[in-house]
Amino acid sequence: MSNFPDRTESNTDKVLLIGVTGGTGGNVVKGFLEQKVTNLRVITREIDLNRPALAKLNDAGVELVKANLDDEISLIEAFTGISAVYCHATSADSAKIDPLEVERARRVAQVAKQADIKHFVYNSAGGADRNSRIPRIEQKYQVEKILKEVGLPTTMLRACLFMEEFWKKYTRPSILKGSFPFSIQPNKPLHLITTKDMGRVAAYVIKHPTKYIGQEIELAGDVLTPLEMAEAFSQAQGVKVVYKETPAWIFLLLLQKELFDLIQWYRKQGYQADVWRLREEEFPGILTTFREFLLETNWANPELTYESL
Repeated sequence: MSNFPDRTESNTDKVLLIGVTGGTGGNVVKGFLEQKVTNLRVITREIDLNRPALAKLNDAGVELVKANLDDEISLIEAFTGISAVYCHATSADSAKIDPLEVERARRVAQVAKQADIKHFVYNSAGGADRNSRIPRIEQKYQVEKILKEVGLPTTMLRACLFMEEFWKKYTRPSILKGSFPFSIQPNKPLHLITTKDMGRVAAYVIKHPTKYIGQEIELAGDVLTPLEMAEAFSQAQGVKVVYKETPAWIFLLLLQKELFDLIQWYRKQGYQADVWRLREEEFPGILTTFREFLLETNWANPELTYESL
């Protein structure tokens, strides 16, 4: 017997967003709203409107519901009246991978199946299907398999590198001063996507379930070499930015083996999104180029920080 009450017309077709209250998750929500998917519910551990991120969601008319991915009862309540789900993450964005990511995904998958979710869209990782041997990517693939094994109708959006990463404090200050240090080859293409575009594409996919249920899409809005990125930074800042290829072993000295392994994967394999097809055929008018991203986020303003996004 189901723990879920019978649905009525008034509470159907609501979309539940998971993992969008931290970092740049608000941009994911903006993406949904821009695609005119406005009947949204967001899970948050605490409904604290003193938190700017939650206040913005509340002001945008998004329903906030108190729930915890470690608490099945609260999840059952959060999933009531939901027809589709976008899961951005089941763990926080951090330097080290969280083993709870998989355990929480199992709990979410079971509750979603019990709630008879019609479409579950998951923010996975580019390269998840290619035996990357990178724990962060492999763990996303494990979540994909969990969602499929319970029989959910899924779409996997396998995100490439988020453009927002370059706003973080270990990269942006140096770039603003004219030096772009990164540890991949100057002419190695790097596939990039914005978090807002994750929301835009997820919303589009949810609006077109027949086409996208069962699909796995490696997702990027642009592909540039580090040298081309340096040119884009130069144009945005009005100051020449020089690319500096830094040795990957520095990350080993800093005891960041996970990051070292990821950089090595970028150098030797990397993402394979078909950006032209995605931009021209699959999601025309939705995806953001790197230059557009720098302009939209007011990259050159030194007063702004990653938290400003």
